Amino acid sequence: MESVILSKVKCLINDLHCCNSCLGRQFGNLLSGLSNAKRGEALKIMVLMEWEYSHRLSTVEPPGSSSLFSEDFEIGQLSIQRFYPGVQSSNSSCDICQGILSFQMINNLATEALQSLADYEFSTFLVGSQFPPSIVDKEDTIRSTYNLEFGESIKSEFNREIGKRLQELIGQATVDFKTPDIVVTFDLNDYSIRIKSNPLFILGKYKKLKRGIPQSKWFCRKCRGKGCEYCNNTGKMYQESVEEFISGPFLSAANGISTKFHGAGREDIDARMLGTGRPFVLEISEPKKRNLDLEKLEGEINEKAIEKIEIGLEGFTNRSKVRELKTRSSRNAKAYRARVSLESPVILGESDKLSIENEFSDILIQQRTPLRVVHRRADKIRTRKIHVFQIEKIEGQQLTIYIVCEGGLYVKELISGDEGRTQPSLSKRLNTNTVVTQLDVINVFDNKDSL
Repeated sequence: MESVILSKVKCLINDLHCCNSCLGRQFGNLLSGLSNAKRGEALKIMVLMEWEYSHRLSTVEPPGSSSLFSEDFEIGQLSIQRFYPGVQSSNSSCDICQGILSFQMINNLATEALQSLADYEFSTFLVGSQFPPSIVDKEDTIRSTYNLEFGESIKSEFNREIGKRLQELIGQATVDFKTPDIVVTFDLNDYSIRIKSNPLFILGKYKKLKRGIPQSKWFCRKCRGKGCEYCNNTGKMYQESVEEFISGPFLSAANGISTKFHGAGREDIDARMLGTGRPFVLEISEPKKRNLDLEKLEGEINEKAIEKIEIGLEGFTNRSKVRELKTRSSRNAKAYRARVSLESPVILGESDKLSIENEFSDILIQQRTPLRVVHRRADKIRTRKIHVFQIEKIEGQQLTIYIVCEGGLYVKELISGDEGRTQPSLSKRLNTNTVVTQLDVINVFDNKDSL
């Protein structure tokens, strides 16, 4: 009884001209440790051995399958020509892959990709591909026609084989299936090559030493960045920002396309960010240079932004750190020092001071979205916790207050009451209008930090 596999192989190669890779791929999920080319060669050898066995017992004609004379199957050519010297090898392209999986094509494409990669710094890469629908559809039809149930996709084989060849040519870089520095995509519809450099992420902390500087670039509300009389044709409401101080030198050093600034929350424009600083991640899109001198860049940024901002870089990171930063910033505690002005004089003795501190420490605050931001944020009620509330100094109608609270609490509205939208509030407790005249963020607590 003839082998089921050999029976299918014979039917397939009698009807189609198959290269070794395409034949082997139809059985690619059977037996590990072999390339599809080796698997296809082994199957052809079995068919050829059966032919020669029959030929030696009783002379038969040369096999009619051109697959046994394919250019990548030298054994077939030599073996058959021993008996039929006039038989010539076939130089036809494979009916399935159209020659895409030939060594020459793989090598040519990998060499071309290597030239395109010359301007990039990277240590890991990944290969992708886009195949003509006609090739993919044809292979699906073949598998259905010949009942081939253990095949691998042509795209998977191409990606693997050209990835191996590219790694040989590059030398040091390795394949990374999860977070590669570079993705090389081969479009086999027109044989073009696209290089995609994945973003570079840098982790650090910043201090904002001067008031009046926003965290991120703020486009003009009139012209939306186009430039107009209102913004002196700059396109910006503020000419400096924390983001721009940091991103400019990095964008130049990495030779990237653009940047995104991800902060662990943000302080108001008129608030300083002091203490150990606010964590941030700078994302650089399409960088060509990845081996950046962080110490040098840190010094350059701090020198240029002296007395305005100051940064400390902690190293390279990844996208998951951005998600972590965003998730934790909404809840992690922050410490503030607020300078508060009272509309009317209020006499606060030591017992009054202690009473207020106790009333506002370790409590939950209900805050409806403040009037000053409700135009750009959902109008809803948020519950946030105050951990510590201390009146550090009383000077006439001026108070200095130290507050440690859950992330997302609006400190200015905690003081003013925001027309009753924040409950309770210091304004209501003192029965006079109160307003924050100066605000500093003095610590952004990590989960590991004690309050």
